[in-house]
Amino acid sequence: MEGELMTTIVFRGVSPRSLGDLLKGYGIMAIVGEEWPDTLFWWDEAFHLVAEKQTDPSEDTKTAKKDLLNVIRERVLNWAEKEMTPLKPRRGDKRKGLSRQDSPVKSAREQDKLEPKVALWARTVGLPTFDRDGDGTEPHPLFPAHGQEGSGDYFSQIEKAAKAAVSAPEDLKWSLFAKGNAKGNAKGNPALRSTLQSGYLFFPEAMKRYATGVKEWEREKDAPVSPWCFLLALRGAMLLRGSLRRLRWGRRNYPAFPFVFEGLTVELGAGKYFRNVELHLPTWTANRPRTLAEFEMQVRQFQARLSARGFAATAAEFRAAVVGRGAGAAFDIFHRFVLEGRRPGQRQPMRQGIPRGVTRVGETGGASGRLRLMLAPLAETGWLDQFDLSDKLRAARARVDSAIHVAVDEPGFEAYRGVLDALWDLNRSILLSGALRRDFEDARRTPRPLPPLPARLWEEALQDALNSYACYRLGRAIGSILGVKAESGNAGVGPVLEHMLPVRYDRATGSWRAPDPPPSRPLRWAGLDPLADFKALLWYRWLDSADFDHLPFQGARCAPLEDVAALLRGEVDVRELHRLAGLFALLDWQNRDSDTFQPGASGSVATVPPAYAALRLWFELGIRPAPDSRPPRDGEVVRLLSIGKAEQVQRAATRALSRLRVDGLPWDEEPRPMGKAVACFEPVVPEFEAPRLAVALMVPITRKDMRALSRRLWVPMEETKTSKELGVTS
Repeated sequence: MEGELMTTIVFRGVSPRSLGDLLKGYGIMAIVGEEWPDTLFWWDEAFHLVAEKQTDPSEDTKTAKKDLLNVIRERVLNWAEKEMTPLKPRRGDKRKGLSRQDSPVKSAREQDKLEPKVALWARTVGLPTFDRDGDGTEPHPLFPAHGQEGSGDYFSQIEKAAKAAVSAPEDLKWSLFAKGNAKGNAKGNPALRSTLQSGYLFFPEAMKRYATGVKEWEREKDAPVSPWCFLLALRGAMLLRGSLRRLRWGRRNYPAFPFVFEGLTVELGAGKYFRNVELHLPTWTANRPRTLAEFEMQVRQFQARLSARGFAATAAEFRAAVVGRGAGAAFDIFHRFVLEGRRPGQRQPMRQGIPRGVTRVGETGGASGRLRLMLAPLAETGWLDQFDLSDKLRAARARVDSAIHVAVDEPGFEAYRGVLDALWDLNRSILLSGALRRDFEDARRTPRPLPPLPARLWEEALQDALNSYACYRLGRAIGSILGVKAESGNAGVGPVLEHMLPVRYDRATGSWRAPDPPPSRPLRWAGLDPLADFKALLWYRWLDSADFDHLPFQGARCAPLEDVAALLRGEVDVRELHRLAGLFALLDWQNRDSDTFQPGASGSVATVPPAYAALRLWFELGIRPAPDSRPPRDGEVVRLLSIGKAEQVQRAATRALSRLRVDGLPWDEEPRPMGKAVACFEPVVPEFEAPRLAVALMVPITRKDMRALSRRLWVPMEETKTSKELGVTS
């Protein structure tokens, strides 16, 4: 305004060192913003609150600070004494004939009897849920049990803090600016004139340390709590008012509080569990300052979406969502506080706000920014929400949430692999018989399998590993094996995951479902004997495709022959390949968008055993049969491979070679080489290589590599070739 100047005031007493110290900044905003609505707020690089307010040209910064101190002192005491006192519970007194009366925040009807301004605070602490009797409320997570903790309660503590603050007015300067009338004591803490015995979950409790190796074995009051800090923190917490929202898959309302999400559920032992709650408090820089009214509007309108159709429901999903928001988000950084059970209680631990780092909005590029889209199907289908049936299921879900937190904090292919590992284990545990599956059955619910995850995005996130390790490329190729459909009807063989877990692929919806009743065939994809699992996979997919025109072994991704040769030489860890094949099978390869990229064969020709060449080319005749031809149905070849001994594998390769001489080599042109145009030799398979041939046979290869193998077994009519002249060795 004309004739006025802007004065900048830095509140160095506000910082994210504890939950209360950061909420204190919101309390200052609430008071200063009500008195001077045009004041702009932001946070500096050290996360101190900064206010820019209009002042008269005759006033200097010192005078502006003095006026601000007076306003905050008067407003916060008035709020505590007049607007919080009616929310206190009344203690019983037999002598006076008074019965105990709960705080009115617990009852929606009692809230309606309060004065409008007091009722607003009551509905902040206890959100009316409009249940059947019309009297229910949901406590704000920052006010557990409606502000009742053990023998004390928040509103009585506010009354005590107000009285203590009146006797120590100079302590307010320390609370706001981290400096005042005290130089501090020998332990480095300020010598405040008045302190509180407890800061509840907002401020660290006085600590007791034992066996520290020093003379003073017990130290108390390491973290004194100023009454002014407590009052301002409570006033700041009141800005985060809750509301009723609807679940994304139903009609029922549920209470929701700004930036508050369900955290990890931990097991305390003997079937006891504790549900952690996470609070993510936003800050913003001087590039985008805002007034109190603008901040309150952005709090009410802020949405954390994993996709256009899915909202974040857990703390891990929220962090993945805001990381990918980009520069258009309302806030720059979210400070993560976990309300953990750290303080002793009678029945279960009481909560304490523990700082757990920050989440920077849209700062990290690449896969970290795409993490929300990589996890979008979880939000769109509400898959993780089915674990809300019991605390045991919530505790099982905790590993997935922890893996997502790691992926947000330390993006990289190892972290993203960890997310897939956690999802695989959790998905498998609810689909197979066991304790978690019984929890669903007890609730008469059918567990829903993990939805297919976007293949392209996960490939990009794991690209460093795919470029560096043959095991990842082989696992991707096997995990991307697609299904086949019959010429008529809906019968078919689904993607390879159908033979790893008891699921069925629904082609109409592009999702997985758990069959009822579950399949009678035992699934061996447990990893105890990886080679046996691969051989069973080959055998059962072969049996299930007996009536189809194609063998169900075509992949959306291929592996180069160099990797197949490394597998046969024993240079690839089969147990790791077994694990990766299952992880890549979780991706949505059936989506045609995922099949737009095929790695080409390398320029050099890999040296592979002739037994593998004969078996793979015979297999190709069934995967891509020529027009007007049927795939080979010599089940004896696959049966011998599934046994896996050197003698049986050699017999299988001999039979496959004889079939190639009859049916011809896979070829781009007609007529195909057959008969004498196909090399004749006696395959020799070493004992260590025999069990790996069944695995190598299933690895999809490119057409270019397939043609290279065909040329190795092709004998022109004018020439005679022996096995030593084929360019491949046994």
